[in-house]
This record gives sequence, structure tokens and C-alpha cells, in this order.
Amino acid sequence: MWFRSLIILQAFLLSYTHTADPQAQFKLFKPPKFGTREDLAPPPTSHSPQPTSANVIQVPVDHFTHKTSATFSNRYWVNATYYEAGGPVFLFDSGEQNAEPLVPYYLQEYHGLSAVMRLAKRYNGLALLWEHRFYGASLPFPVNENTTAEEWQFLNTEQALEDVVFFANSFAKPGSTAHDSTSSDPVRSFAVHPSKTPWVMLGGSYPGIRSAHLRIRNPSVIFASWASSAPVQAQVDMSSYYKAAERSLTRNCSADWVAVTKFVDDTLSGTNETAIVNMKFDLLKAHLSGPGGNTTGADGLTMGQANRTSNVNAAGILMDPLNFYQYYGFKESLLPFCNILETQNRTAEPIENGVVAQFGIEIGFKSFLTAISEVDYAAIPGDADDPIQDRSWMWQYCSEYGFYQRGDPNNPLSIETKFLSLELFQQQCNQTFPKGLPPSPQVQNVNKYGGWDMNPSNVMFANGEFDPWRTMGLASIESNAPQRKPSVAVPACNTPSSSPSSFFGITYDNMVHVSDMRVLLTPDSNHSDFKTVGFYSPVSQEPFYTGLGLFQQALDEWLPCFGK
Repeated sequence: MWFRSLIILQAFLLSYTHTADPQAQFKLFKPPKFGTREDLAPPPTSHSPQPTSANVIQVPVDHFTHKTSATFSNRYWVNATYYEAGGPVFLFDSGEQNAEPLVPYYLQEYHGLSAVMRLAKRYNGLALLWEHRFYGASLPFPVNENTTAEEWQFLNTEQALEDVVFFANSFAKPGSTAHDSTSSDPVRSFAVHPSKTPWVMLGGSYPGIRSAHLRIRNPSVIFASWASSAPVQAQVDMSSYYKAAERSLTRNCSADWVAVTKFVDDTLSGTNETAIVNMKFDLLKAHLSGPGGNTTGADGLTMGQANRTSNVNAAGILMDPLNFYQYYGFKESLLPFCNILETQNRTAEPIENGVVAQFGIEIGFKSFLTAISEVDYAAIPGDADDPIQDRSWMWQYCSEYGFYQRGDPNNPLSIETKFLSLELFQQQCNQTFPKGLPPSPQVQNVNKYGGWDMNPSNVMFANGEFDPWRTMGLASIESNAPQRKPSVAVPACNTPSSSPSSFFGITYDNMVHVSDMRVLLTPDSNHSDFKTVGFYSPVSQEPFYTGLGLFQQALDEWLPCFGK
């Protein structure tokens, strides 16, 4: 979901398999998820609103071609705490992850507030959480290395969008028990079919794309949407992902990062075998070591292992500090790294033009390696491995979305290695799915809804200023984007923006990915350091309340026109 996404945050997160096997080496590749799933939360406190359990609906595996008449159990959760007859339905989409860990935070407001529940309370609405097909326990087929090409064909944009339409139309059809005043079910006592009451969809990242698409595709089903951090323009080449980080760097850190990246790329591309293996060894050792000069993680690392490590795995270590950027932003993700780099591990004063300019590339490279090993990335809450989610999302981006987060060889200020190429991404897609994939991601299946140029009515688009995924959103400032500007002026109901150069929405200053869907007001066992500017920090209160307030203004304008 959260382009969580993570990847987690980038195309290649490196991990080391430390065994006695002399062939052990870095394992490449973790899918470039939009966001990260929440860790499982502790049980809600006794005063939490209406504890919820999973419900299921039988959904057709194939909505269109009827190659099969099979159905599967798709999970969803309901919170009717604030529901009153005639109230709207607020549907929160979990996207590319297991939805169950989201329940405490989004439907029970564990230790904080969520947009979907605040809206349900304000408008006496019903709150729903929807799980995407091929994720969590909503599986048409088992997801593993044995999932067939024929089975993967049912994981695509259109089938997944139609799931929501099917659910909305089936959830509580008008008539029968929906009008039975004797029913003990507060939901089934009233009609909540989209023809009878507004359905409002919320989502961040990939679910943000889906929220916008469904308003365009099925306006009679989805009446309004809040699309947060939605990269609606699918592209195979997403070298722009790292530009937000590049723009946020201090001048000296940027200069050193660019110089070290070029130095590593040039060395690994050269013919000096001794220099190559020594550089790989140094990079691997830095990656495996820890703060305070702790090198025990690198015990057992040999020159032979270094020699067998690919160029992309070795050079990719330079991007370690970027792994959490889209959630933590510059201050908590990159600034600690830059401070160690520029002060040579706190032994010198930072220099305006950087270490390399003052002392040369060898000293700069050494300081860079020290900074990689000294920053305690293990202390940053990350995304637990989920084989189902990783494999399913990889199929989606390999088949339709692209978003290959490669290095840009044409950018002289690039901080990402040139070894991250489009060809490498495609090669790994083909290796993982040897059958069933198109030659290249079919991004036209996504962009047919307008991409950067989409102009739906009753949709609010929100972005973080430094969100890497903003480059594919309506607020993109990339040179090949249409340069549209967000406007907080609420448009009339069912009325698209009157200007092609603007859209209804907001860009949050200094924020990153999906900063507005919920806010954690007190720490819990999963989120105790309050570092992030995205999902669960006091810093994110401002975008949460700002976004919620603006969307409420919009709904105050739009809801009265439902059915007219």
C-alpha cells in the first residue's frame, strides 16, 4: 500500500546471507513497493471503538472473460461505530499488502487518529477496510514460486478495480434485509448500496491510484476520492525516484556523494582486477558492519566472496542511506549519514565544498564507507518480509506499472549507480516470471485513465513536497510532466478542474510519502522513536489535519449533491 512499499523503498535492497557456503554472497533485489506495511499492533485497548474481525465476500476470479467461474474469499473489515441511517460509506483501500495489520490503526485508531474514522464520525458514516486480491489472505490462488503464468494473469489493474465495484454493489443490496427494521445489524438495517448512499474511497500510494481510477472508471459507484501520494503516471523508466533525495541534500554531501558514486562506477567498470575486488570487499564490509566500529557482522567475509559479488550488488551499497528516505525524509534518513560523512566520523569540521574537494577521492570514499557503517539503520522500523506481498507486487510492476528505479547516466549530479539499469530490472522480472510477462510493462493499461493529465471530478490529490513518488503524481515538477499546480479551491460537485494546468489538492511542505492518512499521537511498541515525517510522527500532525480539513470542506460541498 504505502508505496509501503517500500521499498522497501527502492528497487534493490541488499541483504547478506552469512553461511559457511563459499558461494554465499549478496542477494539482489527486493521489489520497489510503494510503501511499507504496518507491523502487527498489540490488541486495542478496551475503549477502542468496535473491535472488528475479518469478513469475507466471494468474488469472481475473472470478471470479464469468464475463463473460469471460480470465486475466492476476499477479506474486508467493518467499523459501524458512528454509522447512522443514510450516512456515507468510507472505503479505505489497503493496496499491495496484507490488510490485517492495518485494522488497529485505521479502523480502531490505536494510539492515534485515522482519516477514515474521523470522516466516519463527522458524517455518521460506515468505515470499511478492503484487502486487494493476491495479498494477505485474499488469494484466488496460492502465491509462491509455483504460481502459474495462467494464474498470474488474474492479477491486473482491471480485475482488481472491478473487485471494488463488485463489492460495493454486493455489500448491501437495496431490498430484502437491508430494509428490515427488525434486523439487529446496524448496517444491514439500511440500504448502503452506492445507488442509495455515497461511497467515498481513500487510499495512499498505489491505493491512491486506485481511488482516482475508480472515480473515473465507475463514478456511479465511487462518488468521491482522496488520493494521497498517488503516482498516477505509470512509466517503465523511473530514474526520477531519487531526484527528490538529490534535491534535499546539502551542497557538500551532494558533491561528495556524486564524486564517490562516479569513483565506484568507474573503478568497477575498469580493468584493474585488484582494485575491483578490493573495492567490493570494502563496500561489503561497510554494509555488514555496525555503529561504533563494530565489524563483527563482517566476520567471515572473504576476498573470494567479494570477487563473486556482482557490480550492481556492490555499487548498490552506496544507496543504503536512501532505503528509508521516502518515509523519514532528509532530516532523519539522510542528515545523520551526511553529518558523519562530512565530519569524517565526527573528527573534523564540515567543509562547504565537501571532503573530496578538500582531501581527494580516496579520503572521501573512506569517509563515505564509515558513514554507511556508522548509521544505525537497524534501529529504523522497516518493512518485514512478506513473500506473498513481495511476489505479487513484483508481478504487478513487471506486467503493468514499471516504475523501474534505475540510475540516470545522463544526470551529472546523480547519486545512484549506473549499474541499476532498465535492462537489469527487466532481466530480473523475466527470471522471476519466465512465462506470462509481456516484453515490457504495459503501462498503457494504467495510463488510459489519464496519467498526469487526468482530471476527475470529486477527487482530492495530496502529495509530500519531497516524496520520491511525487515525480509520477499530478504535482510532478519533472521536465517531462505537464507542471500542473495544486489548488485548494474546492471545485463544484461533479465538476472537473476548469484549467488543465491545475487540479484540486495540496502539496505538504517538507513532507514525504503518505503523510496524511493517519497520525499516531502517542508511542506504541512498534513506533517509539517518532522519527518519521510520514506515518506516525508528531511532525505529521500538520498534513493529517490539513488534508483532513480540506477534504471535509470538499465533502461539505459535494455530499449534498449526491443523487441529483
